[in-house]
Amino acid sequence: MSALLEIAGVAKSFGTIRAVDGIDLAVAPNEFFALLGPSGCGKTTLLRLIAGFEHPDRGTIRLDGADITATPPNKRPINLMFQSYALFPHMTVFANVAYGLEMEGLRGAALKARVEQALGLVQLSDQASRKPHQLSGGQKQRVALARALVKRPKLLLLDEPLGALDKKLREKMQIELKRLQQETGIAFLVVTHDQEEALTMADRIALLDHGKVAQLGRPRDLYERPESRFVADFVGQMNFFEGHRRGSGFAVAGLGLLPAQDLDAVPEGTAASLAVRPERVVLSDTAQPGAFAAEVVGSAYMGQDLVVHLALAGSGLPLVARLPASHRLAADIERGRQVHCSWAAEHARLLVK
Repeated sequence: MSALLEIAGVAKSFGTIRAVDGIDLAVAPNEFFALLGPSGCGKTTLLRLIAGFEHPDRGTIRLDGADITATPPNKRPINLMFQSYALFPHMTVFANVAYGLEMEGLRGAALKARVEQALGLVQLSDQASRKPHQLSGGQKQRVALARALVKRPKLLLLDEPLGALDKKLREKMQIELKRLQQETGIAFLVVTHDQEEALTMADRIALLDHGKVAQLGRPRDLYERPESRFVADFVGQMNFFEGHRRGSGFAVAGLGLLPAQDLDAVPEGTAASLAVRPERVVLSDTAQPGAFAAEVVGSAYMGQDLVVHLALAGSGLPLVARLPASHRLAADIERGRQVHCSWAAEHARLLVK
């Protein structure tokens, strides 16, 4: 993969706190890349290092082959869109978008054409004469995007860009951001703590934990093939069972041997966690070979599906299952009901760290 952005061995500390701890990353041209992680994991510090607002203690940052580690922020072909949008309240939409180009000396027809093109991209051509207080939250977000895109950066950095929007608008803007990234051909690097946002928009995700990359890969890789318990727990909902690899299965106290994939990768007797996604749990009201008896202790109707909380018979261990609304048990599942649950071995992953 040819890289537009290369981060090699970058580290940054604030006193005794190591915010970024020797990170290596590469972002390809025309890629939508996400930095994901909980608060304090180092993602915003890394974004500021890329933008030039912070300087690394060690390591290098290269953009399109050039070392920009010591380049001032205003000299980098990078734009940063903040969560707050920071629009000028006294200026029209057109003037807000034009401001950066005017500071670079662009005037007249060339300026007008660039701004109109940017407003067209974000579908705000008919709002050019309005001021920010006359816009909705989603429209303000798109003005900020147009202002960032109009300068045609090689890389656009977005710091929690959808955090101020309500859920429905946020979901709509996730699709809009992806469309804009594909239409402009500009590489986007977004910082978010929202795993659903990263899964929806990104081509690849770097999940950070304590200043390090816990896992890097496509959204499907992180969701379906997590490499550690931290990744499995952070990305999506997950059931965990603690036990040991034993013979042809995974031994859990009170349950016996559970089916799992890749058993040969875990040495006999090794302590590990078995991870199963709720949507991979199969529920039935009749006993099936290899299934576990369980009691329904609660459920949550989510519209398109139903989240069912179970207690496994004998052990009392909790298990969460997710049923589509069309499932025959979804209509009348209730507390106290006895069911049987199972999962295929290929849908259960052993994690030893």
